[in-house]
Amino acid sequence: MTAQTPKRRNAPRTKAQILAAAQQAFAEEGYAETGIREIAARADVTSPMLHRYFGTKASLFEAALAETIDIGGLFDAPRDTFGELLASVLLDPDSNLLGPSIVALAIGHTDARDIAAQSSKVHVLEPLADWLGQPDGPQRAFEIVMMGMGLVLCSRQLPLMPDGDTSVQNVGTWFAHTVQAIVDRSEGSAT
Repeated sequence: MTAQTPKRRNAPRTKAQILAAAQQAFAEEGYAETGIREIAARADVTSPMLHRYFGTKASLFEAALAETIDIGGLFDAPRDTFGELLASVLLDPDSNLLGPSIVALAIGHTDARDIAAQSSKVHVLEPLADWLGQPDGPQRAFEIVMMGMGLVLCSRQLPLMPDGDTSVQNVGTWFAHTVQAIVDRSEGSAT
């Protein structure tokens, strides 16, 4: 009888599987309704292994959300196309926007809401404010995030947008122009 060599896991791949499973579960069911065992089953790992990689459910939630709301790529395009680019990302039915869904479903749970607020501040508001510049970068960043969250909420979470390609195009054009006006607004101006 020969001893079996234990199967070695690829740690980065396992961690990525867990994060992907958590993102999908939190986006579909929310923080309160998602259990560690369910995420472990989706990721094809054991609950103890999930705990070894992420510790608590709250830590896993924070890591999963942070990875879904990274907006760094938006700053690589020319500044004068930011509104257009953001509209295309948010309105593209093929873009996998799990972050806004996770945030929307986190609102009803105190711990998840606090994590979502802090994560959104660190990974979205602050980088956007820095990119926009002082002295009113934080104000303009808030305006853009507020509009973006509203667009995603009304077009994906609560599908309220009128049907038809023309409606989507009209809303996208309006959103792009409005966001671009915020980006281009002179410092200190409140218009």
